[in-house]
Amino acid sequence: MDRGETLARLSDDDWLRPDSSSTQLYRDLCALRQLPVRELTPTSLHLLVTHQVGLDVTALLALEHVEADPLRSVALYPGDLLAALLRVDHSFWADHPALLDRMSGVLDRLRTLPDGDWQLLVTAADQFPG
Repeated sequence: MDRGETLARLSDDDWLRPDSSSTQLYRDLCALRQLPVRELTPTSLHLLVTHQVGLDVTALLALEHVEADPLRSVALYPGDLLAALLRVDHSFWADHPALLDRMSGVLDRLRTLPDGDWQLLVTAADQFPG
């Protein structure tokens, strides 16, 4: 993947340009799609993954951050980026077995950590298809 390309160019979907009737969320997502993917921050990735936008790219980038620090807070609470990945539709993971394996490795590491406030992520991880 060329990280200098935008998400809009790397994705196969076409989006309408936002207009005066567009929601702020739609405008924000459209703006993020126009950034080179190397400029997407963990917080941006959280928003994109939560809304399942460009998952072929955004899930990979989010997973890189999660592999480095599964419990990092990027928007709301510790492990929120991981939680967003856990909510991605199971069919995505079935279609991307290499990412599924990497995500399963993160979840295996998570299960070995001492108990904490993030323990709800372990419960969510038990529902994960990997």
